[in-house]
Formats: sequence, C-alpha cells, structure tokens
Amino acid sequence: MNRRLRAGLTLLCILMLAFPAQAAALGSRLLFYGTFGDDVAELQATLARLGYDPGPIDGDFGRLTEQAVRLFQAHHGLVVDGVVGPATYAALRSQTPPARSGASSIRYIVQPGDSLYLIAERYGTTVSAIWQANGLTSEWIYPGQALTIPRSFPPAPPVENASPAKRQGLEVVGYYVEYFEGDDLSFQSFSAHKEAISTIAAFAYNINWDGSVSGRPFTKLKEAAKSAGKPVLALVHNIDQSRDFDGQLVHALLSNPKLRQTAVASIARLVRYGGYAGVNIDFENVPPGDRNNYTAFVRELAAELGRDGHQVTLSVPAKTWDDPGNAWSGAFDYRALGQLADAVMIMAYDEHWSGGPAGPVASLGWVKQVVEYAVREIPPEKIRLGLPAYGYDWPAGGWGGRAVTAQEAVALAARYGAAIEWDAAAQSPHFTYWPGGYAREVWFENASSLAGKLDLVAQYKLGGIALWRLGFEDPKFWDVLKSKFTIR
Repeated sequence: MNRRLRAGLTLLCILMLAFPAQAAALGSRLLFYGTFGDDVAELQATLARLGYDPGPIDGDFGRLTEQAVRLFQAHHGLVVDGVVGPATYAALRSQTPPARSGASSIRYIVQPGDSLYLIAERYGTTVSAIWQANGLTSEWIYPGQALTIPRSFPPAPPVENASPAKRQGLEVVGYYVEYFEGDDLSFQSFSAHKEAISTIAAFAYNINWDGSVSGRPFTKLKEAAKSAGKPVLALVHNIDQSRDFDGQLVHALLSNPKLRQTAVASIARLVRYGGYAGVNIDFENVPPGDRNNYTAFVRELAAELGRDGHQVTLSVPAKTWDDPGNAWSGAFDYRALGQLADAVMIMAYDEHWSGGPAGPVASLGWVKQVVEYAVREIPPEKIRLGLPAYGYDWPAGGWGGRAVTAQEAVALAARYGAAIEWDAAAQSPHFTYWPGGYAREVWFENASSLAGKLDLVAQYKLGGIALWRLGFEDPKFWDVLKSKFTIR
C-alpha cells in the first residue's frame, strides 16, 4: 500500500480549484519583502522554473523568495537588492522560455547508493547534461543533495502500441480500501473487474499495543468475493489515529517476544475464524534496529499459519540495494523474508511522494532497478510487483502534494485546459495547470505508464502484481493487463 496516501481533498485545494484557469503574466508592480499577491506567486513560480528556490509558491514574498531574487540578480549582473523592479522583470522575461512540448526537468534528491550514471540512466539523460544543469565540477554527489535533471520527451504513444510481453499466468492482487463511510471506489472497481483480479487484500485491521487486532470486516466485499470465488487476505497494518504508520508501536511489539507471540495468536485467530485465505502484513516505518525482530515475527507467524495452509504475505518498501540502516527500508531483509513468506508485495511507488518535490510516482527506470535488486534476493515467483494507480498534485517548484486518482488527474487537466504531456524517460504522464496566479504540477499513472511496468513483470517472470488501490486506476489499465497476461 502507499504509506503516505491521504484520501479526500483539503479545504485549501478546494479553494484553489475555484480560481480561473489562466496563467498570470509577469507583472510590473514593485515587489519586495513583505508584499503578497498573485503576482508574487507568479514570480515564485518563474524563479522555481529557472532553478532558483523561492520556497513555497504561496504568493507571500518572504526571506526565501528574497534570497532567490538576490541570487538571480547576481547571476544576471543586476543591482543585488532583492527588489523586483523593471530591470529584474526584464531579465526574468528574457530567461522565461515559451511553453513547448519537448523539454522538461525535475528536481531530484540524491539517495544512498546513487551515482550520476545511475540517475542519468533512470531519467534518460546523460551525465554531462546533469553536470551542465547543476554546475558540477566532479562526479561526487551525496545523499540529500538536490539536482536538476534535464529530460526531453515526445508525445505519449497510444496504449495499443505498447511493446507486447510474453503471455504468462499472473496473480493480480487488489488492495481494497474503505477509508470513510461511503467510500465505495474499491467495491465498484472489484465489481466491474473481478474476472481480472485473483486475490483481494482487505485493508481492514490495526495491530494494537497489546498485540491484539482490531478493525471491521468488509462484509459486502467478503460476500461479493465469496460469490465470485475470489480469496481475501486480511491486511493488518500499524497506522495510528493520526493516519501515520506508528514506528514506536511496531518497535514495542516486535522487540518483545511475548507481545510477538500474542500478535501471532491474534492474527491467526482472525484469519481462521474470519474466513480469510491468509494475511497481508503491512507494517511500515519499522525502525531499522528491529530488522531481526521483524524477521523473527514473520518466521513465527508463518510457522503458525502454515500449519493449516493459510498464506502469509508481506507488503514491503521498494529499494534498489540493501542499506540496513535506512530509516524506511532497512528493517526489511528481502532474502530472509523471501524464504519465509508465501508472497512479497514490493511497493514500487512513491519514488516522488506527497511530502517531497514533484516528479514521477514510479519512473520505469527506477522500477526496473527495484525489480533487478528484488529478483536477486527473493524467488521471482514469490514477488508481487506493487503498481500505483494514482498520482500527486504539487505546487510547481514547491513541496507537499495531494493524492489524486488517475481519473481525477485527467479531469483536472481538462478543467484548466492543460495539455497532458508524456515523459518518455520516466514513461509517465504529467502536466502543469494554473488555478490562479501560480502553477501546480501533476504526475500520475495511467494505462500507458503501467503497460511498461507490466512488461517488466513478464521480462523478469514475476509471480504477480499488487495494485494500490482498487478504484484509483485508469479503467483502460484492465484491458492492457488482460492483453498481456492470463490471470490466474
């Protein structure tokens, strides 16, 4: 599942969508520290597009915006006073290229294990282009460093022209969610496409501090799944009331052998008496120091449920190499878990996430690196490649986005007259729209982008896929899936 996905729209986003769909031109009002308005937001968006960091694109001329203006002025031989007057406006206009479909860049945060070569390969560019875009003087980069990655791309290819993959039997796991009363998107998707879904993972249960399990069975789903002959896994997670994954809770549970034993017994009871085919454990934000404890928990759970043939499956973070100290993925020993679990759902998404800068949710190059590492550690037939059905809507050049479904993204582009562009390097659609005097940037997944990931599944002979979440997907995805695989 997606560790940061948040259902629904915030009041701020609702208000933003009420503004007219037009881009404000660079103005002529004198702008300086303390001023605010749409023209300030346009200034911030322009600075961000030119590679200067003005902070949030919020229409408030603060210290970060002033610093960005001063840096721009220094680079262009202007008076460095942090004030945007006629001369600075003229320089900004001369540096702002006309809109065109053919050039793009994203801001990328260097991860442990990255090199300029790997980043260039992932995004379809060259090391020299990255050097030039960032003014680098050596190939040395460090985790946390922000880089501008230039790319170019042609229009999106039609789905039917996606390269064919060899047909093979595939397990299709659909994550089923009901976040709030009346959230029936997952049920509608299951009802419409149940012939293409093998197994349901019902996102329904919490693990508690005392090792007990609480939640509610999705009765309507279970009845529909039984009628369709589809097995259901009980998904058990560690999300707290603030809708975050609780690392302290899972540490307390995993590090105490007695609590682990209680949790194993609670989960086994839920599976057996709830009529489930097995369990999907979705513990996230597990402290890296609990790596051995998590493995021990899975071993104990597999021994218990394996006695009567119930499945133990795991949702685990994606990674391209094993860093046991990594705060998010270090606790997950792929090799050990691949031996113990019946299936491992690798969450190959959130390459760019809601809390960071804009970019592809799951670029094809990155997903390929995830798969190449995974098959070295886990038997390929046990791997279920996690596919994202969603996207994010970020402030252009800023941080902090909101989740959108594939259909919401398309509707948003139509509402504001934005052209959806295809990034051939990432194999992903994206667009920029203007809800007022500021820009927002959307990257999302559709049938075309998921087609390339399905080809990876065939190429590496993986056992299946796991779609997060049912109801968020582009409806054409199902046609692409069925054209490539036999669903088992």
